[in-house]
Amino acid sequence: MSITLKNRLAMKPRNQINVKEEMLSEESSDVKIEHKLKKHGKHFFQVLALPEAVNLIYEHITELSKSNEELRQFVLDAGLGNPIAQEKMKAIVHNLLLEHRIVVEEATLIEPMNATESIFAQTCGAGLLEDLYRLKDVEEVQVVGTEIFIIRNGESSLHPRKFASVQDVRLLQDRLALCGKKPINEKNPVLQSYMYNRSRLVMARENYSDVPLICIRNFIVRDVTLSSLVQLGTINPWMEELLGFFVQFHASMIVGGSTNTGKTTFLFALAQQIPARERIITLEKEYEISLRERLKGQRNIVSLREVVENELPMEEAFKPILVMSPKWVVIGEAKGAEVSQMIQGSLRGHDIMGTMHTKYRESFMSDVVDMVKQDGRNHDDGNLKSRIARAFNIIIFLRLVLINGVNRRIVTEITELYADSEDRVYVNPLIVWNYETKDWEATGNKLSKYIMEHMITFNADIQVFQRLGVY
Repeated sequence: MSITLKNRLAMKPRNQINVKEEMLSEESSDVKIEHKLKKHGKHFFQVLALPEAVNLIYEHITELSKSNEELRQFVLDAGLGNPIAQEKMKAIVHNLLLEHRIVVEEATLIEPMNATESIFAQTCGAGLLEDLYRLKDVEEVQVVGTEIFIIRNGESSLHPRKFASVQDVRLLQDRLALCGKKPINEKNPVLQSYMYNRSRLVMARENYSDVPLICIRNFIVRDVTLSSLVQLGTINPWMEELLGFFVQFHASMIVGGSTNTGKTTFLFALAQQIPARERIITLEKEYEISLRERLKGQRNIVSLREVVENELPMEEAFKPILVMSPKWVVIGEAKGAEVSQMIQGSLRGHDIMGTMHTKYRESFMSDVVDMVKQDGRNHDDGNLKSRIARAFNIIIFLRLVLINGVNRRIVTEITELYADSEDRVYVNPLIVWNYETKDWEATGNKLSKYIMEHMITFNADIQVFQRLGVY
């Protein structure tokens, strides 16, 4: 069957022609053509390989969307994973298959998808990644050239699916870039955007990278509590109780760690402990932690994010927060000069909770200093470090720890940070992870009078901390 005939058949409603008769009229052997037909009831269907079916359906959808702006928007929204748009487009694909009597060869489908799902993925969706980035336990899907890697529990594994060519990867990049309305080309070889479910989408191509790259990072912020983190082995019951009191009595906290250590998930567990009567304002690059949607009860929560195109990067977006009367300011992830605003906000009486990327707990202070200095101002290092120590009372550090062959997310340290009246900075570990015994150890260190005086103003009971052995 020639390409011309395929296109002619694809663009005609099937109730107006006899598929078998029209195909038999072509100048080719009857035996070869009969092999392309499948009878179902009284009707004959074209049997096509997936790439052929994709081409036909894609051309039809493209033609329809030229004169239908609503359909065009559905196509764009479906590409980034909007569930309503996806169901709409899958229904259109299914109807086109029936209308034009097309059957897709099972051997060519994307396992485990059916024909409608496979064609949708290749015409409107995320291609071979469409179902992979949605899997609950998948933290990241990475494409390097034609190969696909899946990240689970911090470990990378090669997936059996593979793109047929790097050109197919580029075509998928183009489609996702079009859906996100941000270009990727030789002049703009790197793109960062977001899928509908808030997964971070990063793509790169030549000449920035040697082969096309796609990375979809899922922010698996589960609806966890400190109690459920005890069950997962991230903390122990003693730490659960201590951290709960820190939140209750308004100690500012920063959760640190490297990639995939569960910082944002841990932040959500801490935020669960904030009393419902206290106003929370969150600031993120994108709405990832989603406290307003996910925290239970009638809460006063304001969700804000940076808007770079309107000259509201994180640092500038933070400034209006301080006049919005927050009791808590929750920062999804501190990466740059906005840390300076976090310090200022904390020292002015707004309690801060957030995360930051840092490889070692020991480098926390220097990492924060580096981020503050991104504001371009001159800072005295000694004064800056004492301000940091007063602003962030508690540092919680997370690591991926291999235990019995399985990576576990472990809080390896809970440490108080403070500065005395002479601006001397102290790092005061309260509990640490013993890598030899694979268990936590209390250091025996006591909380400083500075944090205790602060918490007492919020009705903290000294005996509670004495019972826990930290005062």
